Amino acid sequence: KDVTHLTSSDYMEKLAVAFGLAQSAKLGVFERITEATIQNTRAIPEQLAQSGKISLSRKEISMRVGQLFVDRSSVNLHSDMLDTPDFFWEDDEWEPLYQRTAKYLEIEKRVTVLNHRLDIIKDLFDMLASEMHAKHATNLEVIVIVLILIEVIFQILELLQGRILDS
Repeated sequence: KDVTHLTSSDYMEKLAVAFGLAQSAKLGVFERITEATIQNTRAIPEQLAQSGKISLSRKEISMRVGQLFVDRSSVNLHSDMLDTPDFFWEDDEWEPLYQRTAKYLEIEKRVTVLNHRLDIIKDLFDMLASEMHAKHATNLEVIVIVLILIEVIFQILELLQGRILDS
């Protein structure tokens, strides 16, 4: 539907537009990855709301948090989505055309929306990790209490054994 009309046949003009298109295409890949992550995690809050439990283990939650971090760092650290390509440092004549292309393709807005979506997923996993840590801490407390009870029982048995032998 969209058509780009170039004002000349200069390869530099084509390259300036191509940089914007390439960033948009790369961002599209990240958007699809994030959408897949959202689809994969959509059932988790629903399951939590219905049953009060989640079926993910600590390891699965940790793995998903790690993958989320990889996705987010790919968008923000490695891809330089919001940076003007180095090419324009040397030849800034075509930078305004690149900037117009990037603005038209809404790259900055799309990165902001993408980061917001990743933040929401991260909040979900942070909450799940917090719940898992609390559950683990409760289990450890129960184990400590059982061990103390066993020690008390042994002490009582030892005390009774000493009285029986003294009688």
